[in-house]
Amino acid sequence: MVNEPVLIKNKWRVFKKVLKIFIIVLLVLIILIAAFLVGFFLKEAGPTEILILNPMSDLILENTDSSGTVNEARVVELGVINFNASYIDYILIALGSGHLRKSPLTFENPKIEVVLDGEVWGSVIKKGTPNTGKGEISDEDLQILLSKEEAVRIILSKEPGEYMKDSVSNGRTEIELVAGKVTLFAKGYLEMYTALTGDEVDIDSV
Repeated sequence: MVNEPVLIKNKWRVFKKVLKIFIIVLLVLIILIAAFLVGFFLKEAGPTEILILNPMSDLILENTDSSGTVNEARVVELGVINFNASYIDYILIALGSGHLRKSPLTFENPKIEVVLDGEVWGSVIKKGTPNTGKGEISDEDLQILLSKEEAVRIILSKEPGEYMKDSVSNGRTEIELVAGKVTLFAKGYLEMYTALTGDEVDIDSV
């Protein structure tokens, strides 16, 4: 009976010691995870500079006369007929895909779906570079809807970003946010969306 309080006291000391070790280990793990996420975010956050040739340069050259005048109507017509994935890649790069990044939360690449005259194309952005293919894409973050003719005119414009902004403003192009705001923010979409639409996305309202 005399030893019982001593045993209880010793058990309490062991429990406190184990609890203290557990808390220290937990804090170290949290710090390591936080450091990893911050490092990953900083690594992915910077814009990637991407150089790409205009996919319509040959068509433009073929339809330019000796005086240097381009038959724009014919170029647009042929551009629509010959439309392919490189056209979408060029547009996405011009719009700032180099600013997009993997989510530091889920490590998923940015995904954009482009619908042209009802025809669906999906693009996965890897290190700022679009990888586009015909067909729907699952779990897309953003959807862009426009006609092939409008897409061709974006490529032909001297300032694709400004042309796209005007296209959105005048209803020729629609941009729909599909993913949640946290995902869009983590992948770097919000700056691009605001630049094209003029609308601020309030991340605090999530």
